[in-house]
Amino acid sequence: MRVEDGYGVIGRREGGPASSYWDLLRAHLSDPLTGILMDDAMILSCGHSYGSSGMQHIYRMKACGKCGQPITEDSIRPNLALGLAVQAFRREEESAKTLKRRRDRIEQDKCGNDDPNPAEVSRGKGVQYPFAVFDRVIIKGNKRTPERFVGRVAVVTAQCLNGWYVVKTLDNAESVKLQYRSLAKFVDGGGGEPPAVVSNSSQNASWL
Repeated sequence: MRVEDGYGVIGRREGGPASSYWDLLRAHLSDPLTGILMDDAMILSCGHSYGSSGMQHIYRMKACGKCGQPITEDSIRPNLALGLAVQAFRREEESAKTLKRRRDRIEQDKCGNDDPNPAEVSRGKGVQYPFAVFDRVIIKGNKRTPERFVGRVAVVTAQCLNGWYVVKTLDNAESVKLQYRSLAKFVDGGGGEPPAVVSNSSQNASWL
């Protein structure tokens, strides 16, 4: 379905991701001259609408910025329907931001609750972040680590709270979230590309 904003066709709804539709809707509700949401939209006799910031330009030009039709101040009216639509959009936008913040907090709490020794972290003992993003590591694992990850060489892709990391294996690009205790620094022996899997004897030697 085509979406028109009073200034011409600006896009299509079908087939696009939700974020694209959200951006399209914001553009539809924004002043065509300034790009600011039109909370106080005014409509001209030609049918085009502007917010208060855009209307300052219209008053100076004494003509519509889209079609060039001359305008007079007594022909300008508030666009109440568009103003209400903008208010509804702002409420939905704020609701989406609140939901995202709530999800982020839940994820952070989950990450913190996964720490087997939270008291140690709160006391500041131990090294919480011994690795940086893009570091290569060996997955030592623990009793909760899936066996298929143990001994694999991976790269750190993200840091989480309380010393947790997201790492991606080099051989099959599989991601897993592990605490720093389950990882060891990969030491490149200068032989070119690192192996995807390190033998148990090599692991034991490097972890001692």
